Amino acid sequence: MADPGPLRCRVEVGLFQLVQGSVRALPHRLAARVGAGWGDIWRAVSPGRRRLALENLARALPEIDEEQRRRLARQCFRELGTTVAEILSFGRFDATDLCRHVTVEGWDHLKEAEEDERGVMLLSAHVGNWEMAAQIIGLYAGPLHVVVRAMDNPALDRRIRGVREAHGNHTLVKRGAVRGILKTLRAGGRVGILVDQRARRSAGVLVPFLGRPAWTTTTPAAIALRTGSPVVPVFGERRSRGRLLVRVRPPIRPGGLDGSNPEAIAHLTTRYVEAVEEQIRRNPGSWTWMHDRWRQ
Repeated sequence: MADPGPLRCRVEVGLFQLVQGSVRALPHRLAARVGAGWGDIWRAVSPGRRRLALENLARALPEIDEEQRRRLARQCFRELGTTVAEILSFGRFDATDLCRHVTVEGWDHLKEAEEDERGVMLLSAHVGNWEMAAQIIGLYAGPLHVVVRAMDNPALDRRIRGVREAHGNHTLVKRGAVRGILKTLRAGGRVGILVDQRARRSAGVLVPFLGRPAWTTTTPAAIALRTGSPVVPVFGERRSRGRLLVRVRPPIRPGGLDGSNPEAIAHLTTRYVEAVEEQIRRNPGSWTWMHDRWRQ
């Protein structure tokens, strides 16, 4: 982890507090529109990311034309900006007010998975508002231990962790998180993990993702095969008028697979990725196409 230096740390924290305060001073729906504007600005000043988004769309969704690709590329930047603004804006709400903005679909799937009494991993991706989906799960079901990458700026990391843990969740730093994941699952708890970003070869397996081979983390599959814990896909879909739909999918169980066989890990990882693919295809513009997902 690089040391950003004390001056940069103070500047970054100051900017975060300024942006957070400004967003919370706005009505929630207006804050979300401001976030979409941030996405437009980022797209305008990031030609490399804009080009990468268009290239990824062309390769993963060859059936759509150039005009559709440009529209989806613009949407994905706006969606990400909106997500950031919503996370900051939702922080003003207490649990009761937050739940008024959310609808949960498929809650019985999580209850079904928890009947196994092996703990549950909740799998998600950078689609829609994944951060708020995690907070809603924590509010409705009890604490969720979310695996996150620590930021280089420790002071900023503490503030962002405070946002993530505002409603009872906990964070597990990605580096060295396996021990914490196993401890949580063995206690019958819940762990949240994202699986759509590129993994290092040493920690991943090459499986199809949107029609192209992509290095994908093996951590959820390896742990599921070791513990027998089911994996429940969960996604946060943005709706009109500032509302959020948390969609809970049926559990994916590792039953019948040999945990010592590398092919079992690849098979189970593929099933997880297919759940993410299905969600992306529901609304392609809600995923982060500007991420270099298929770099080998």
